[in-house]
Amino acid sequence: MNEPLKVAVIGCGLIGQWHHIPSLLKISNVKLVAICDENEDLARRVARTFGIGSYYTDFSKMLGAEQVNIMDICTPPQTHKDLTMRAIEAGCHVLVEKPIALNLRDIDEIEKAARVNNIRVCQIHNFLFEPVMMKACTVVSEGRIGNVTGIDIQMLGSKSRDEPMLVDKKHWCHSLPAGILTEMLPHPIYLAVAFLGKVEPVQTYTGKSRSYDWVVADEIRVVLKSEKGVGTISYSCNSAKNKVIIDIHGTRRHLRIDLWNSVMTGYGFGTETRTSRALENLLQSFSILTNTTSTTLNVITGKFHCGHYTLIRQFIQSIQNNSEPPVTFQQARDVIEVLEKITAQI
Repeated sequence: MNEPLKVAVIGCGLIGQWHHIPSLLKISNVKLVAICDENEDLARRVARTFGIGSYYTDFSKMLGAEQVNIMDICTPPQTHKDLTMRAIEAGCHVLVEKPIALNLRDIDEIEKAARVNNIRVCQIHNFLFEPVMMKACTVVSEGRIGNVTGIDIQMLGSKSRDEPMLVDKKHWCHSLPAGILTEMLPHPIYLAVAFLGKVEPVQTYTGKSRSYDWVVADEIRVVLKSEKGVGTISYSCNSAKNKVIIDIHGTRRHLRIDLWNSVMTGYGFGTETRTSRALENLLQSFSILTNTTSTTLNVITGKFHCGHYTLIRQFIQSIQNNSEPPVTFQQARDVIEVLEKITAQI
């Protein structure tokens, strides 16, 4: 049996604690050997909680002290490019939260360094690897909804959850080009690209319901166009509850995905008769019931895996098998290109 790949995580915030570290601890033939965070108390506490042998407050010291195969970067976006380049130069494959860079120039530099050093780099597109989204991708690729003509993505952030990020004037998100929008928009962008192909943001509308002068905007609507059709992105920081709803439109039928509840339903098929409408309602109800039951059973039995787990596992397999990462440089580049254009419109 091959020696396990040694992994270190830099950034011990919520995304690392909730998704990256638990996922790495579940994956076979991987050993999480160290974590790093500038906040020593946080690093010590996280190491103790998850039983991780070593913790550091200095990235350079960790690179020098640990023989690491994979560096998992869970720090704010402003730091991604520098940390990724340093990890590549140290000979580490890199898993990095989105966006890997804030502009095309930087991602091109990262890609060149990765190619020269024979290093794999993967940007996190976790929504695409959620079970219900993988199912939707299969349905679409098999042509069961006909040709895709559009997509509408609603990403609603809970006011109660997001408020600390926005209220804290010193929070790192406010130094991003478009504030919290730069942090959150990659998710709906990579979903749109996955189903529409290369997209162009043709119009961007922003709004602001809060009086904080350090907040760029807390509402945004973006209209996208592609050769396949038209898409829209709606993001709000002011929803009563976290929710992600995706409508994928096809020439034969439509899909609605409730990402948080892991439910997919079909609609818009049949005729305009009462019988057809009743049948559609019954089929939608059946889909909700079966999806919810299946998800609940999978959670109870430990068979439900979040998008982070699936993507991280596939990335590790790509290193072991010398194959393409689950998210390629081109896919990451497509997202950053659209993000740059939206930011310019804001």
